[in-house]
Amino acid sequence: MKVLDTSGVLRSNLDFSDRSYCVPNSVIQELKDEKSKLMIDLSIERGSIRVMDPTESSIKKVIKTAQMTGDIQNLSQTDIDVIALALEHDLDIVTDDYSIQNVANVLGLKHEPIAQEGIKYKFRWINICEGCGRKYPSDFDGICGVCGSSLRRKVIEKEKIRKR
Repeated sequence: MKVLDTSGVLRSNLDFSDRSYCVPNSVIQELKDEKSKLMIDLSIERGSIRVMDPTESSIKKVIKTAQMTGDIQNLSQTDIDVIALALEHDLDIVTDDYSIQNVANVLGLKHEPIAQEGIKYKFRWINICEGCGRKYPSDFDGICGVCGSSLRRKVIEKEKIRKR
């Protein structure tokens, strides 16, 4: 079984009959396209997609890891749910989202890209002031408290991913 994120649903050929997948409720809520909604509903009825939600403890672990890597600002609650569900059940994630892939790698989870190549490196990020260069934690959202300039993400650690 594999966990689908929203891109895994939207960028697939929408034929889920060949494998067993699961999605959190939040992925279903993000679907706006009627064709995608219909195919998901049919797949749920046929049993090729199961709807499962992660526990709060798995969600907290994912948030903590995403804060450590600096990806927290780029992850939606749905993204966090997808990773937490995969973590809880030791499942692969089907996604093209690089932040999801980065956090998944740190947590020791496998991921499968759909339309993109997938990440080659694990990253840790921080926020840097564009004006004065002051460093802020990756989960700091705002402007520099010293000079008022905007912040941008910067890689502070990069590690090649070893293929499993």
